[in-house]
Amino acid sequence: MKLTEDDIYRTSTQYRFWSFTKEQLAAQRLRTNAQATERVKANVARLRAQRQQQADSDSVSSGVENGSGANTPLPDRSSDLKEVDCLTAEEELKLVDEFCERAVALGQHCNFAMEATATGVQFLRRFYLYNSPMTYHGQNISRTTMFLATKTENSHRPLDEFVANFGKVTREQILAPEYIVAQGLRFHLEVKHPFRGLKGAHLEIMGIALGSYEGPNKIDEGMTSADLQARMLKLPSKSGRPVAMSAKDMEQRVNAAYVHASNTLKKVAILTDAYFLYTPSQIWLAAHLLADEPLTLFHISLKVSASSLTCTKLVSTIRSCAALLSSHHTYAPNPERDAKHRAEVKRLIEKLKSCRDPDKVDLVKLNQAQKRDAVKEDGDGIELEESKAKRRKIERETYEKASNEFWGPELKK
Repeated sequence: MKLTEDDIYRTSTQYRFWSFTKEQLAAQRLRTNAQATERVKANVARLRAQRQQQADSDSVSSGVENGSGANTPLPDRSSDLKEVDCLTAEEELKLVDEFCERAVALGQHCNFAMEATATGVQFLRRFYLYNSPMTYHGQNISRTTMFLATKTENSHRPLDEFVANFGKVTREQILAPEYIVAQGLRFHLEVKHPFRGLKGAHLEIMGIALGSYEGPNKIDEGMTSADLQARMLKLPSKSGRPVAMSAKDMEQRVNAAYVHASNTLKKVAILTDAYFLYTPSQIWLAAHLLADEPLTLFHISLKVSASSLTCTKLVSTIRSCAALLSSHHTYAPNPERDAKHRAEVKRLIEKLKSCRDPDKVDLVKLNQAQKRDAVKEDGDGIELEESKAKRRKIERETYEKASNEFWGPELKK
């Protein structure tokens, strides 16, 4: 049995668990938004009820102290009656996109390897496919996903060194959401990127331009490497116009296409849904198509017969991916459009402040509570449920007794 790269990719968790159609992706985001909206409204209503109960209790106490309490002013509850205005699925996606762009800037600030930054961004996009920004704020999650990505991509930084990149962030704020993130990723930490595929294709195309190509040829089996080089030199320009080129000119063209495609992958592809919708090979081919279409189609014709149905489907898929990449606002900056985008993001961040899940605001305290099985807090910190504290004491005493029976009691000093 002969395994191909496609066969190997289909066994990966990325293909089996994180590949979707556009309809599936949209439906999942709607489900996530609906669940988060219901949870936020329920938790906010519960919190408001607790505050109202406390306010009523305080009013009664104040009335008792003052006598009849007739002149005691009632608390203003008009804000409690206001319905929570939650984010829509479309608004959540815009915020996730913003979180991802900030994560790229964070990777550059910390001088992370490109693979680590790209993996961190994909962790972020995967996490928010099943979790909402209303539940877990992107500022808290993005730092943790980037730290987790450095460990995944073998470019780990010590925690103290990573924390030093921020002003008032503590070690606990980085570590507290780590299990939540890993759980949200279903513990699938491998991300297959298109960077290596693009580099390999570049070396192959350069070999054709230099007349040293020895790979497969679906154009004409009888063509030599020199014949392929001559055919390549007759390719039209990127705009489609006929042009005569020398081997040196073609070498420069191939290098320029690689740089353009590489920048597209690093700065645009990781910020879109391309990883959910397409394979790594399709993504780098789409980036190369945007850089130089005649060159890319010529390279494809070497691998797949241009007259075959497979080639038609492949080119159609690549064009669809290229359209997705080129539609992102970072691909071709537009000052007016970018200003509107920033204003919209600012509005959504303000809206997010009023519709966050109150139970998930402080992830550090939540993490401590989960570790200790805490159920409530008092003025001095986290308090254990009485029954759980007794159970732990009994378990500890039973363990010590069994240990003493086997090893004997501890020697006295």
